[in-house]
Amino acid sequence: MATALGMAMGVPVPPGTLIKLGSEWGFVSIGFGEHGTLPPPADLELLGAERPWEATGVIVLDQWVFNCDRHDANVAYLPTLGVAAFDHDQALFGACPPGDGMTSLSQSRDARIKNHPFGPHLKTDEHFESWVNRAKSIAREELMRAVWSCVDTGLLARPDATALVDFLQHRQKNLRKFITESKAELTGVSAWTLDGDGGE
Repeated sequence: MATALGMAMGVPVPPGTLIKLGSEWGFVSIGFGEHGTLPPPADLELLGAERPWEATGVIVLDQWVFNCDRHDANVAYLPTLGVAAFDHDQALFGACPPGDGMTSLSQSRDARIKNHPFGPHLKTDEHFESWVNRAKSIAREELMRAVWSCVDTGLLARPDATALVDFLQHRQKNLRKFITESKAELTGVSAWTLDGDGGE
């Protein structure tokens, strides 16, 4: 789900898809690295300084899908290849025990991601408005298409799918609020320009 939403926004996430592996479903994505090797942990300070556009997009995506597990080992920055954020397994239902999905969505519905590791390394907030608008432009129908692909494979129950679409739409409407509430953590930003209005 996080990959599908990131791709729809234009966030630098490697394309991936669900695939049947024997009797079970799995997820595969395009690898990111030089000469077929795994990329090293990202230098987040360098990423924030040299690629603030992409770094800001990852922050907005993580706030949207409530991904509390972003760190230097699941984002790559290679000057020869660019930026890639991957391994979103703790987003949405991922951080909760099986069967506790509804409780998890309810608890995180209005919570922001605190202390995102990219935050201290950004020097500008100028790209937040564009990324928030990109996320908010994704229609409910697109959210439903992505969520119901999980229902069709048996990975998600129908009631959970409906609740998940509602959860995503609610957080979509409140992204600007989540970002502005994180202002104090963006210690490298000297001039704040993002309008905090627009939540619900």
